[in-house]
Amino acid sequence: MREQMTTWLDMLGLLLIAAGAAAGLHPLIGWASLAAAGLIVLAGSAYAVRQAAAVRRDGGGA
Repeated sequence: MREQMTTWLDMLGLLLIAAGAAAGLHPLIGWASLAAAGLIVLAGSAYAVRQAAAVRRDGGGA
């Protein structure tokens, strides 16, 4: 249960970072700032997948 809650909190944090970046870029580049938010989410997701694969490869956590 703790692991699932951590995953949800990580996901929420990533989305808040992406939303903040998009809001900051919106006055400069308009709706294209959504692309920047998408790239942040994509990069964060790719990083999480690599970390999970490394943990599995190394024999789990703890």
